[in-house]
Amino acid sequence: MAAAAAVRLLGGELSPFTLRARLALELRGVPYDLLEERLGPTKSERLLAANPVYGKIPVLLLPDGRAVCESAVIVQYVDDALGGGEGGPGGQPLLPEDPYERAMHRFWTAFVDDRFWPALDAVSLAPTQDARAQAAADARAALRLLEEAFRGRSGGRAFFSGRDAAPGLLDLALGCFLPAIRACERLHGLALLDASDTPLLEKWSESFAALPAAGRVMPETEKVVGFTRFLQTKFGVDLTK
Repeated sequence: MAAAAAVRLLGGELSPFTLRARLALELRGVPYDLLEERLGPTKSERLLAANPVYGKIPVLLLPDGRAVCESAVIVQYVDDALGGGEGGPGGQPLLPEDPYERAMHRFWTAFVDDRFWPALDAVSLAPTQDARAQAAADARAALRLLEEAFRGRSGGRAFFSGRDAAPGLLDLALGCFLPAIRACERLHGLALLDASDTPLLEKWSESFAALPAAGRVMPETEKVVGFTRFLQTKFGVDLTK
């Protein structure tokens, strides 16, 4: 990057949670260095020192040596402490000013992480066909609820933030999974986001993918497909069963 990095981010290029943190940094115009953590049975000493509680990526390393863990927490920290750069036109914040809307963004972000992501992950990695089919049904059900959340939060605009050019926390919370969604659809011949079932989210996904910040950091679908196949082999997932 042209500017000196203000912070460092421990993560992985194909990790959706790392992508969430990177999107926040990109949108808020914060220079950073991505320090790739290898996927393996042994976690690095660097990661364990930075996140001794969970030992998970991503971790935002501040210049003074302190660390911020968990992607949704990182997004809010970046917005509160480091924002003021691109952030969409005028450097708009990622969280709404209205306290109720802030609460709703946090509520639905937790829903994405607690309900949608486990279902999406299981579509590819659950051990049986029945479990994978149930996971696909659960993922679609979660997306239908998010469709209604979008209807209520967006006010007819392009993003959950209620703006046409500047996404917010909830946009990043779901948008970081777009590469995984598209990879899952390609791998299994599914239509998780489509104009017939979730037309608002389908249009939203196109707007989100077209963001310059997303274009800079979102991995290509084929890379995510290859990584998912690697995980299926690693965990012994037999797609014929």
